[in-house]
Amino acid sequence: MKVLSCDKSGTNKNHNSILFNMEENKTYICSENTKIERGPTVPSLLKIMIDKAKIQELVQEHIAGTDQFLVDIKLSVNRLGVSIDKPTGITLEECTSLSRFIIDQLEPSGFLETHEVEVGSPGMDSPLMVPQQYLRRLGRELKVVTTEGREIKGILESADDNGIQLKETTSRKENKKKIISEVTHQLTFGEIREAKLVINFKFK
Repeated sequence: MKVLSCDKSGTNKNHNSILFNMEENKTYICSENTKIERGPTVPSLLKIMIDKAKIQELVQEHIAGTDQFLVDIKLSVNRLGVSIDKPTGITLEECTSLSRFIIDQLEPSGFLETHEVEVGSPGMDSPLMVPQQYLRRLGRELKVVTTEGREIKGILESADDNGIQLKETTSRKENKKKIISEVTHQLTFGEIREAKLVINFKFK
């Protein structure tokens, strides 16, 4: 198998490798299309066995002993997407390392004949999926939509394995005076439908 690494020049002319560089500024996406030489037909049962649970097992095996953590796995009929992160922000090298590990492990199954493997970090506007992501964003403003459909914007004050504490600041006018009040919300992860970082671009 021939694997070409991602570079910062964009799309490789001989290989569909893509790199987006944003990061909380930095978001890495490393795609690798692998051409497999055709050999004996691979039993379809092997392909069926490659599910999200198997991918999760491979990812956890690779990142064990590091501060990296799995965020999400997306598996479709022709694409496998894996999102990883770490407290200080994931690097391109770490994404590429995991991508190559997954490819090496899945090649014998015939999975790569039909699937593109993509490993990257979550984008700035991606929903927060796991507790570790909330811990990275303590002190930042989040927009949370609850399972009841209520929208709350506030500063993330704390987070643990069970949920978060969000401080919402509201204002109203009373007798021509602006009244500012603060409300603290305790939310379990089971009560959160979606949570995203509020991104404020300030221009001088």
